[in-house]
Amino acid sequence: MRPDLSVIIVSMNCRGELAECLASVERARGTMALETFVVDNASQDGSAQMVAEKFPQVHLVANNRNRGFAAANNQAIALAGGRNVLFLNPDTVVKPGALEALVQTLDGDKTIGVCAPQLLNADGTIQESSRREPTPAALLHQYTPLRLLRIFKGAYRQYKMDDFGFRAPADVQIVMGAAFCVPSRVLAEVGVLDERFFVYFEEMDFCRRVREAGYRVRFEPRGQITHIGGVSAATATSNLFFCRSLFRYLRKHHGAVAGRAMVFGLRLGMFLREAMLLVGNVAAGGALALVLQTQRAKRRLARAKSAARFLFRDVWLTLFNA
Repeated sequence: MRPDLSVIIVSMNCRGELAECLASVERARGTMALETFVVDNASQDGSAQMVAEKFPQVHLVANNRNRGFAAANNQAIALAGGRNVLFLNPDTVVKPGALEALVQTLDGDKTIGVCAPQLLNADGTIQESSRREPTPAALLHQYTPLRLLRIFKGAYRQYKMDDFGFRAPADVQIVMGAAFCVPSRVLAEVGVLDERFFVYFEEMDFCRRVREAGYRVRFEPRGQITHIGGVSAATATSNLFFCRSLFRYLRKHHGAVAGRAMVFGLRLGMFLREAMLLVGNVAAGGALALVLQTQRAKRRLARAKSAARFLFRDVWLTLFNA
C-alpha cells in the first residue's frame, strides 16, 4: 500500500536533535501509513550511525560530502513513495495530530500545493513562520543602514506579516522551510527543489513556483511542530550561503535588469551596514575590556569578527558565485 506520507529530514551534525525529531515522528504517526527518510550530509558526530542503530525502520542516505539542503532533499524525493511529502528540519519536535492535520488538509482540497503547520518556539510561544513576497523596500530596510533610520519600515512589516496572528488557517505566500508538506503530484508537476540554492531561499523559490502553477500555499495551525532553529546552519559560512541564495533568488525571479539592480543595491547597503557594525563593535568591545566586562566584550568582538568576515570575504565571493 502506498504510504500516506513520506517524511524527509536532511541532517548535518545535530545527532541529539535528530534523535528527538525521529522519535517524535514515530509518536505522531497515528494510524497513517508513513515512511521516513534521513539524508545525512557527511556529519562528523555519528548521526548516521545513530539512525542506523536506533531507528532501523528509517531509510538512511549517508552522503560522503555536504551536498546542500536542496540537493539532499531531492535525493530522498527520488526514493519517496508517499502520496504526500513532508520536508522537516532535524531541530523539530512533531506534536501529536500534526501529521494527520497536514495530510487531511492536502487530501481535502486539491487546490492546495503546500501546507505548513504552526511552528512553536522551544518555550511554546508561536513562531512567525510565514512571509509575504519580499519587496525591494522591505529588503533594503532589513539588510542596510536604512533600518537605523526606520526607512521602509512599513514595507518590512508587511513582508514579515506583522498583521497576521499565526493562529487561524489562511492562504499565505511563503512558509518557513523547517516544516512544509507537498502532495507528490504537485512535486511531479512543479519540480523538485532548485539545487542552485545550496541552503536558504529554496523554500521561498518553491512556494513561488507553486503559486505560479496555480496552487495555493496554506498555513494550517491545527498541526503544531516545535522548531528550535539554527542547529545545522550555525556555521562560519552560513552568512556567505545566505547572501548567495538571496542574490540568486532576486536574479531568478526579478529579471536580468531589475534583479541585478536589486542585488547591487543590497550588496552596497550590506557593505555599509557591516562596516558600521565592525567599527562600532570593535570600539565597544575594547571599552568593555578596559573595564573588565569580559563576557560582554567577547560578544561585541565576535560580532565585529562576523562583520569583518563579510566585508573582507563574503561580499567579494558573492560577486563570482551568486
